[in-house]
Amino acid sequence: MRDKFAGWYPKSAAEAAALWDNAIFVPDANVLLHCLRHPAAVREELLRLFDVLKPSLWIPYQVGLEFHRNRLDVELGAQDAYDLLVKDLEAVVEKARERLRQLRAHPTISVAKELAALDMFSTDFRARMAAAQAAHPAEEIAGSVTRLTKLLDGRIGEKWKPEQFAALKREGEDRYAKKIPPGYKDAKKDSGEFDKFGDLIIWKEMIAKAKDNKRPIIFISDDAKEDWWWIHRGRKLGPRPELVEEFKAENGQDFHIYEFSQFLRFAADRYPEIKANVDKVEESLLADENARRRQSDAAEARDFEIKLRQLEDERDQLVATLSGTPGSSIASVTADRSALRARLNELNAEIASLSSEPREVAGDALASDEKTRA
Repeated sequence: MRDKFAGWYPKSAAEAAALWDNAIFVPDANVLLHCLRHPAAVREELLRLFDVLKPSLWIPYQVGLEFHRNRLDVELGAQDAYDLLVKDLEAVVEKARERLRQLRAHPTISVAKELAALDMFSTDFRARMAAAQAAHPAEEIAGSVTRLTKLLDGRIGEKWKPEQFAALKREGEDRYAKKIPPGYKDAKKDSGEFDKFGDLIIWKEMIAKAKDNKRPIIFISDDAKEDWWWIHRGRKLGPRPELVEEFKAENGQDFHIYEFSQFLRFAADRYPEIKANVDKVEESLLADENARRRQSDAAEARDFEIKLRQLEDERDQLVATLSGTPGSSIASVTADRSALRARLNELNAEIASLSSEPREVAGDALASDEKTRA
């Protein structure tokens, strides 16, 4: 039975380890970008890891493209962080200053003393950010880019032809409509004609590479979305069963996927030269992952609020129109009142559904994932 439903049987540690002897290792763009965004000791260990894997290292053209599209955001974002942090802190401190200035007689708080303490804290923070900015390792990070570029020389897939993109777009629209992995979680991306198909392009490139080389693929990814991972009750069991089965059907080879931190632990057991500092690397990766999730949660919360506000504005406008309020944008004499009432009912139902939807906070999500890792 297992041979008929291979994707539905998570690999044992021994089965996963056996793949390493013959697999092609494929990091995604975010994994490569880790070589630029971390402290020097962590960057060095990551580059050392990729150097160890070099004989079996390969990336699809799409991964290289995404790396170059995002590389400057990572580098310049790190340089901009100093000024942005100072600006954010000053906004908070100024709010506290103003609150203190407005404070009337108080039995224990000395306004002058606390204002001086805030000024001292702000001055100290500015000085530390200025020192950090002066020590920013721009040349060292540029050196990491150079090393990574040389490391991947001759290990990158070919750029697709226009006719391949046209065929993929047709297939991708159909797959995403049916929620066939991978990539359907990016269906709403609108930054470019083919951006939402990036994961599917990577998938197709990996299938072709495994077929040409007659070797399995181990994909190393920072993507935690359900269109790559088989997630059961919050626990990641491995790649989506559909992916394993499609991969084998297309090229007769096996497919496996690791989160980067998980991959590091296995690599450290296999390659003693990277084992000494793996804890430091994993700690830095985990901190970055937590920050990324907080960013994602914040962006999701903003999108949620915007959507809810838009629905409420449309509802209020419909109510004004139906009640004949002067100045409403829909002329009540020409409007189809039955259609407006139907739309109003739809809006009320959608707003009620959104308002009652449970909102998982970042801390809860992180705590749940930590239990999964344990």
